[in-house]
Amino acid sequence: MKKGRLTVILVVVVLIAIIVWASSRPALTVVVVQPQRQTVRAFVEEQAVTELPQDYLISMSIAGWLEPILLREGDPVAAGQVVARLETFDLADRVRQAEQRLTELQVQIAETADHRLEENALVETEATVKAIDETVAAAEAKLEAAKATLDFTQSEVKRLSDLGETGSAADRELRQVELEFRKAQADYRSDVLELAALKTISAVSYIGPKFIRDYIDRKTFKTDTWKSQLEQARAELEIARRNLQRAEVRSPIDGVVLHRHQTRRQFLAAGTPLLTVGRLDEIEVHVEVLTERATRIVPGDPVEIYGEALPDGPIAGSVARVFPAGFKKISSLGVEQQRVKVAVKLDQRPERLGVGFRVHVRVFYDEAADALTLPRTCLFRGPRSGWQVMLVRNGVTELGAVEVGLMNEDLVQIVSGVTASDTVVSHPSREISPGLRVRSGGPSL
Repeated sequence: MKKGRLTVILVVVVLIAIIVWASSRPALTVVVVQPQRQTVRAFVEEQAVTELPQDYLISMSIAGWLEPILLREGDPVAAGQVVARLETFDLADRVRQAEQRLTELQVQIAETADHRLEENALVETEATVKAIDETVAAAEAKLEAAKATLDFTQSEVKRLSDLGETGSAADRELRQVELEFRKAQADYRSDVLELAALKTISAVSYIGPKFIRDYIDRKTFKTDTWKSQLEQARAELEIARRNLQRAEVRSPIDGVVLHRHQTRRQFLAAGTPLLTVGRLDEIEVHVEVLTERATRIVPGDPVEIYGEALPDGPIAGSVARVFPAGFKKISSLGVEQQRVKVAVKLDQRPERLGVGFRVHVRVFYDEAADALTLPRTCLFRGPRSGWQVMLVRNGVTELGAVEVGLMNEDLVQIVSGVTASDTVVSHPSREISPGLRVRSGGPSL
């Protein structure tokens, strides 16, 4: 009986000792914060590189001997400035040859276009043909008269012959008529031959005007041919002059030399790159963003650009455009990612910032004003992947589930779960469990 009481008393003493020891044990010191109302901004932070939206490649417009290029990278150029030259001896010779060819064709056209001699000859031959036609007509009339005379004398010979048989006509009169008949026959035959000869001459005479007209037509055809060749010669002269002008290669813009592709004297083909120039005032920053984040970014979103390339501090910018096509990229950890380019326009360009410089950017795509916020370090994931915080109430820790809104690397918006009067552990760790007595101050665990 006494032994049982002794055991009970011993247990009570031990419990009292534990309670006294626990109550006298110093509380764990943690760093705590209270939610603050402020503006929180959501952003994407990535490495980026400076690029130009457009550069200009100056190349050989024609084949030829290039003189040494004296411009160097970084040298300023003005629109229309001669930045390279070609040897011009052969080009100038081609211009002179084309000019000489053009002059020769113009002289030939002038000569073949002059038809004055042919037109005079045509007038003369046509007059001759007309005269011959009139002579033929006269010969035909003469032949008709000779035929009438022949018919008359023949009828007279027949009449007197009939009268002679009856003794009514004298023999001398009959012989006279027969003589006239023979003469009429001879005249008729002569007129027939003369008319035939004149018709032959008339037929031949028509060849003269036709020959002259054909000759004029042939000269006209040649003139058209020369004119066609003249147009071709003019085009060749224009090309030769243009090629001579192209011997001086000029800058298309006001800008600077970005890259010099050729330096020494050499023969180069048309299209060979010589210089790349660009406007540094148009420089942009191109950042590669994960596609799931890029969907939140729109043109006009504010951007902060910073990094070692900007020793004078961050500069401001804005999203100029989000590229419509994404691409695959392997991260430094070997993970395949789908990314898309975002172009950022700078509000101002630092003097020493050039093309291809690496910088860092923050693209702000959303913000919440007067939001209840906590440091990002206060949050951790719970068993079901929900966000949780470690609260301190009456000196004892307890878990609290929270609903978050916007979030960045520094701050997180608290939608529900804590109030502005709550106290939250700044850097919760495994050593800080629910129900633990703690006190504020000192470094966090």
